[in-house]
Amino acid sequence: MKPKIRMCLGSAAFAGALLAVSFAGAQQKSAQIQQTSFSYDVSRETQIQGTVVSYTAASQMAPIGPHALIRTSSGNVDVHLGNADRMKINDVFLAAGDSVKIVGSNHNFGNGDVFLARVLQKGNQTVTLRNAKGIPLEPEHPGPAKTRSIMGGTR
Repeated sequence: MKPKIRMCLGSAAFAGALLAVSFAGAQQKSAQIQQTSFSYDVSRETQIQGTVVSYTAASQMAPIGPHALIRTSSGNVDVHLGNADRMKINDVFLAAGDSVKIVGSNHNFGNGDVFLARVLQKGNQTVTLRNAKGIPLEPEHPGPAKTRSIMGGTR
């Protein structure tokens, strides 16, 4: 009796392992499909110019993060601006009525087309928001603050 139980348990464990492997393979394939469906191509970049209609620093629409609605000569464009903290550290703030030029690329995120901004220019201020692969850049802090030693003076 014991050998039959062992054989059944062994067969069940083997079947479970095969099933788990097949699910893992399916998940890897879907992750690859999602990853390859988004490819930022610098050669497809365009420049849009227009006026800010609205700005949201933390939109919940894909892609999540700062979005601006820009009125251009060909209509309104939803623009994703990468990382809001990067704009803040570079003292670039958007408000309705601001004139902007934006270099980026248009992508579909299922809920419509979104223009992924790589470079934003407002007046004489220019900030790079994404790298050449389309990945939002992290904020750059101005540098380490000078510290004072116990003996006085700065280091």
